[in-house]
Amino acid sequence: MSARIRPDTAPRGGFPLMGGRAARVGAAARIRGVGVALAIDRPLVTAFVLSRLVVLLAAVAAEYLLARNPLLTSGDAAPLLRSLTSWDGMYYLGIARDGYHAAAVSGAYHDYAFAPLYPMLVRVLSAPWPGFAGLVAVVVSNVAFLAALGLLVRLGEPYLGRRRARLAAMILAFFPFAAVFSMAYTESLFLALSLAAFLAAERGSRGWAGVFLALATLARLQGVVLFVPLGLLILARDGWRPHLSLAWLALGPIAAAGFLAYANGVAGSSTAFLDAQTAWGRAGIGGAAEASGSLAAGFNSPLAVYQGSLLLTLCGALFLLVYVRPDRIPLAYALVPVLYIGAELSSGLLEAVGRITMLAFPYAWILARRSSGFRRSWSLLSVALLALVSALYFAGFYVP
Repeated sequence: MSARIRPDTAPRGGFPLMGGRAARVGAAARIRGVGVALAIDRPLVTAFVLSRLVVLLAAVAAEYLLARNPLLTSGDAAPLLRSLTSWDGMYYLGIARDGYHAAAVSGAYHDYAFAPLYPMLVRVLSAPWPGFAGLVAVVVSNVAFLAALGLLVRLGEPYLGRRRARLAAMILAFFPFAAVFSMAYTESLFLALSLAAFLAAERGSRGWAGVFLALATLARLQGVVLFVPLGLLILARDGWRPHLSLAWLALGPIAAAGFLAYANGVAGSSTAFLDAQTAWGRAGIGGAAEASGSLAAGFNSPLAVYQGSLLLTLCGALFLLVYVRPDRIPLAYALVPVLYIGAELSSGLLEAVGRITMLAFPYAWILARRSSGFRRSWSLLSVALLALVSALYFAGFYVP
């Protein structure tokens, strides 16, 4: 009797694959296809892994080598997750587990100050394993960040070329405040969705641009301001003649209005969301003088050094805008950092200025266009600052 060759072990070019091996090969091919579509290649994955390793080492140092702020709260008590779910992560995980609460969750702080998409996604994905919600939240953030890096490369290619577009993504991966992209925060998801909205608009998919804008807004309400640059981008493609397809972008403001109405309904107050923001110190310039984190109070308190670092970050972000014209960055993209910074300043609170400027992805394009000497110096400084700031985040001495 002659030996038979099993179909699922047949040599390449011989019999078709069947069974488990065929499924594995098909899954691998689909993953590679997604990677190609998102411009995720080996150098980008390497930068992602190394930058996340810096963040993890900072978490280890914060948990085992540094004194921890006793007031710091976390959403998960497990090693490393205690750091990666700290600060706002506690609120996001609380929403993922229990939904929104009418009563304050801690002190005067209400959880409906936080947008719903990220915690709801975590809730759905962790439904089979509710005890692992913290881990799921961190995994979602990291996967979304890798996708965002690939989208940033794809979006930047027409303006920078492939090499510099990839360099811009690598710069973002090691940005001093980039630990939040591995934390139980909404930033990774928001960045990926906002980049997807711009990429859809660039490719003429107005419906998808509106859908991604709405989702980005539900991930972080500041996304609603992207209505303006996305609208300009579409108008420029249409020769500055408005078309009905522009109305798809109205999904962003509609999503924002829907969540605000829901938050007000949960609290039973028409000003619930604004009141929640005020409790967090975001009462607007001139209205937050009594808040401990306000611009005025911060510089007259022992936190002057901390506030000084925030002001330095803001000044650096404003300075980089001088390169918008020499780098020929289109107006639509130049408006992204302007709108984000304007929104942060209008709140009267600089606490999140690092996160906000980092989400303004055209900054990565600007840094990628600088001289090789500057880029080398910035790379070394950025890695060191990423390690330092991450450790301070996780120890509870610097607000993400």
